Amino acid sequence: MPMSAARKLNEVMRQSLSLTFWRRPRSPVVLVGFGSFLFACAFALAISALQDFRNTDPPAHFYTNGLHQQASYFLCVLMAAWLAAWTLKRPALWLTLASIVVLVGIAWMALAVQLPIWLVDAEELQLDAWWILLSFGVFTVLLRAVGFLARDAGFVRRFFSVLLLAAMLADPWIWRQTAWLWYPPDDQQDEAVAEKADSEPALPSFDPEALIYQQPALVQQRLAGLRAQTPGRIDLYALGFAGDGSESVFRNEVDFFDELMAQRFGAVGRTLPLVNSPDTLDSEPLATLSNLRGTLAGIGSKMDGDQDILLLFLTSHGSENHQLYVGMQPLALDQIDPQDLRAALDEAKIRWRVVVVSACYSGGFVDALRDPHTLVITSARSDRTSFGCGADSDITWFGKAFLTEALNQTTDFEQAFSLASHKVREWELAQGQTPSVPQMAVGSEIGAHLQEWRKSLTPGTALAFHPVVKTLAN
Repeated sequence: MPMSAARKLNEVMRQSLSLTFWRRPRSPVVLVGFGSFLFACAFALAISALQDFRNTDPPAHFYTNGLHQQASYFLCVLMAAWLAAWTLKRPALWLTLASIVVLVGIAWMALAVQLPIWLVDAEELQLDAWWILLSFGVFTVLLRAVGFLARDAGFVRRFFSVLLLAAMLADPWIWRQTAWLWYPPDDQQDEAVAEKADSEPALPSFDPEALIYQQPALVQQRLAGLRAQTPGRIDLYALGFAGDGSESVFRNEVDFFDELMAQRFGAVGRTLPLVNSPDTLDSEPLATLSNLRGTLAGIGSKMDGDQDILLLFLTSHGSENHQLYVGMQPLALDQIDPQDLRAALDEAKIRWRVVVVSACYSGGFVDALRDPHTLVITSARSDRTSFGCGADSDITWFGKAFLTEALNQTTDFEQAFSLASHKVREWELAQGQTPSVPQMAVGSEIGAHLQEWRKSLTPGTALAFHPVVKTLAN
């Protein structure tokens, strides 16, 4: 008596479960129709949605565009299975193979999504080893599945068909891991605000000439207060730069950065902020190119040039011609381009550098700062904007993702970049924004030196973000 479609589907699901764990099914191969394949896709989609929901902070919102990305993956599976069945000279196995690939992929895809969460503090080499192991596991499952379906096709033909499957599904497999279906609400970010280099904010009441005159003394006062280097130990020095004095969002980021480095990253007494804000004119040096040069030179003289590390965090607006906006009206201040920043670092003779530039088009700084001893991180590609600045924001999207979330989870700056990029992409998808595509360039020697520094670091507890200056929206 022929099997019903429901019984065939049930049998394929049982066989797929066995194959998921490398066990050869004992029951004979069954040929299923397109309905079974669609059911397998729907079942896999439901499991993905449930996993995304559990990984998303409530209240979560469903993201319908994720369905399109998931459907694209299933279409790729269908095409790859057809070519693999043709290679095996078993065209009748097409839909059965496609259904099994989708079903065995459920557990392995779930593992791939969870792996970066479980290994958030792992070293890069450890994480790479886990990815290689995971890829090998998936490949052997596919090899086992094809061997079960076409055991008489010959090993070489079966192996070649699995290679074809793996080659066609490698990229879709990776981007399906970021085809999230649930997202947290963006509780504090609105539409991206246009660049404000040419805006005319209300002028603060201060004497511009007197303010400029007192800058060298303010810089020297702050430099004099820096702790000296600890002999025989790698110390971290942190310098924050908030470029636009017309928006509190940048000051909030630098103030939090300053506190985070001191309390969690062991840089107590070795942090210094440069801030453009009407509220800090008498207490903090201005964020200007001149003060940046002087401060870097002063920090360089305090550091052990052979081992200490500088973490420089710059946040402001950025222009399409790759200039970092510096503004404190009515002062006429020089803007900062990538060559200016590289020259200031080189003149200070600071060898080991971690430079983070959070601004639109900040990817334009990467090439100028690239160096064997430097880790460069930017919030956007050279031709993309980033989001979350503006008068109604407390912190930028990248600042929130990198500083308040990622660096509160890990002390590995490269891992923090990965976590922050993932989170920013979530928010951009949820808001329908063009991806900012944050960038990172890792020098050939900086990674090992940062790892050596982390060995002696005892991280402090996670630090909550509380904006120094609350926006009107709050």
